[in-house]
Amino acid sequence: MFRFLILPLIAFFLTLFQSAVVSELLPNFVKPDLMLILITYLGTSPLLVTGAILVFFCSLLQETFSGSPHGLFLFIYLSIFFSIKLLGKFLILGETIALRIILVAVSITLQLFLMVLLPPALGILFNFSLPGGSWILPQALMTCAVGWPLFHLFKKLEALPRVEPSPLEP
Repeated sequence: MFRFLILPLIAFFLTLFQSAVVSELLPNFVKPDLMLILITYLGTSPLLVTGAILVFFCSLLQETFSGSPHGLFLFIYLSIFFSIKLLGKFLILGETIALRIILVAVSITLQLFLMVLLPPALGILFNFSLPGGSWILPQALMTCAVGWPLFHLFKKLEALPRVEPSPLEP
């Protein structure tokens, strides 16, 4: 039961930490996107259905805490998740953290591309603003730098022993 709840709890705490703590400590142009790191991790994990459900949950959390238009992060995060899964069908996505960091950089690029294209396509430009071009590289570098310890943490949590229920003795 604990292993089932660990990733949603991590998603909740990452979103809470990003919106409450990181927003107060760091300037806007260097804030890492912690949820994108988790989405990339889920994309490289072997879980498809469970990963997609967790990505759906993560996108709802992100939309709630950031105040973004409904469905924007849902579409972006699911697109990133399934793009990584599709990439895994053609390339061997190993367990190395360096490869996952490269995937985080690719995910940031895809997220930026979708955030530029989707608001005009959905007609939500009246209450939506994008960061300037000078923010992209520092935020991407900071996200990749923070991704390194988070991937180590996720790997440690993945290696937790499973507790099997003991059979009832008569």
